[in-house]
Amino acid sequence: MSGYPSITLQSHTTLQSSDDSFVQYSQNTHRGITLLNKIRSTITEPSIFSGKPIRSVQKGPIVCVAWHPSQRDQIAFGMSDGGVQVIIQPSTKPISLRNQHQRDVSCVSWQPNSSKTLSVGCSNGILVWEVVSQKTSSLPSRTTFHQTNAAVTSISYTPDGRHCLVTTVTKVMVFDCVMWEFEQCIRSVAYPNFILVSPKVTFTLLAEGKRFHILRGITEGIETYTRLGTHVQSAVWSPSGSHLLFSLSSSPLVLYLEVYLPEEVHSKISQTTDILVDLQKTLVCKEGEKWGVEELTLDDTGQRLAVMARDAVSGVSKIFVFSVCLSSHSVYELDVIGETMSPTHISYQHNTNQGALLCICCENGNVNFIPDLSLVST
Repeated sequence: MSGYPSITLQSHTTLQSSDDSFVQYSQNTHRGITLLNKIRSTITEPSIFSGKPIRSVQKGPIVCVAWHPSQRDQIAFGMSDGGVQVIIQPSTKPISLRNQHQRDVSCVSWQPNSSKTLSVGCSNGILVWEVVSQKTSSLPSRTTFHQTNAAVTSISYTPDGRHCLVTTVTKVMVFDCVMWEFEQCIRSVAYPNFILVSPKVTFTLLAEGKRFHILRGITEGIETYTRLGTHVQSAVWSPSGSHLLFSLSSSPLVLYLEVYLPEEVHSKISQTTDILVDLQKTLVCKEGEKWGVEELTLDDTGQRLAVMARDAVSGVSKIFVFSVCLSSHSVYELDVIGETMSPTHISYQHNTNQGALLCICCENGNVNFIPDLSLVST
């Protein structure tokens, strides 16, 4: 067991730009420490922001990560050996979840309206855990297994937690989470990659091969985009549900699709996608590098975008951090981190009071938590 590194403040380097509207951000550690102390003073319950060291998950690649949408410090990691590690509080030892059905873990997802329910996607179904901390109960964590007869590729809950959408390599399944029963199957879709419900449930992204569908609600088809050339690699909805950000396999671009929600009855989406970020044109990109976006994550304000990308030439992975204003589609470069970490997954913490906390999972099983205290543009 290798320990998590203690949280250390990262100073941001100001990047030069000819744009007069470029915003100056936090530039030195002293100012950052002042901001961190302000953040600490607003927190009433224990938080990873407090800087207390927490223990690492076991050694070995982390295949997936999920913060709880409302329980701020609660996070789950899926491991390559079939185990799942859960941190309920930073000061407590991670809870190890193992089960005979839990093989080839591909994804983990928390049920929004429950502090304990965690779904784990496996090789032949989903395993639903009722996670119990040994500090608060002497009872073990309980499980329910739902067979899908195919490997699960993604799990996405509706914000109210009433429905769970599950994609396998052959179909899309909808579960009723009240009784935890299979409800229906979207049969018109073949070979889905992943599914992602928007925060407002007005639309759902369903990636399928070299095209993706935008569904109204969770099942009704509305638009299909087919001229992609390759499959969707990663995607994230903005907190308001007004924008869908996504990337394509081996592409340096972060694209966006705008969603219009006048009264939800006449909701529609734009007919074209546009470029939000081109990593090849960033100020830190060097000649000869060929970046491909692997994962995206937005913070709860929708103003911080972290992009994990790999250089096809050197094989090195980095994390590009941007300040974004989706309403005006403007982007500013903040920092590049993770060059020595060999990152595999990234995720912003949910439900933070101030600032942002970026979780970086590394190839060797270590996890880094990086406080982002830069001042984002409004």
